[in-house]
Amino acid sequence: MNITSLYAPVHIDDSSVVGEQCVFGYPKEARLREEQRKPGSVLIGEPVSIGPECLVANQVVVYEGVRIGAGCVIEDRVRIGYDSTIGERTRVVYGAYVCDRVTVGADACVAGFVCDGTMIGERSTVMGELVHEYTRPHEGWWGVDEQPPVIEADSVVGYGARVVGGVRIGPRSYVAAGAVVTKDVPPEHVVTGVNVHTPAAEWPGRRLRGLLQHWQSMPGSRTP
Repeated sequence: MNITSLYAPVHIDDSSVVGEQCVFGYPKEARLREEQRKPGSVLIGEPVSIGPECLVANQVVVYEGVRIGAGCVIEDRVRIGYDSTIGERTRVVYGAYVCDRVTVGADACVAGFVCDGTMIGERSTVMGELVHEYTRPHEGWWGVDEQPPVIEADSVVGYGARVVGGVRIGPRSYVAAGAVVTKDVPPEHVVTGVNVHTPAAEWPGRRLRGLLQHWQSMPGSRTP
């Protein structure tokens, strides 16, 4: 089956730069399956939009319905799933796997694995894995719509950290590298180990001092 005709319409602003071997508007699985069952019956997919002054590197795959805001950087070998939105000036780091229906705010930085439906707030950094609990595999791949993680504004998920299930992080919270989170994290907390929460105002470490002071100066901060 030649699926070229199933690709969604694509608009890339003239000021943006696109590298080699990129794919834009790739059809989602549901449309491919429908075309297998009823050839020639599938409607045109949702369009892809890439805003001005973006840099899209090499071997990037962007599925249908994706909207990428102005000034974004999409590094090599990134996958962005269907109906996802990437906010302005956000960087998606080398090899990131962004699943479907993900929303990322402006000025964020995203790497690692991001599961379906995740929301990542503006100015947040995600270097670890955001995953579903996957507690009902017997109901089928498409039969379950699990709650995804929510990463609120100005929060950090460090390298190798894992946030599991429909939990909420932050805002202005820091999940340390290698930590595991299965419970909600209040605003302005540091998470280490497995669900060890420490209020930012009580954090004794020196390495986060500059970041915590920066967050403290932001409007709405709860840390005195």
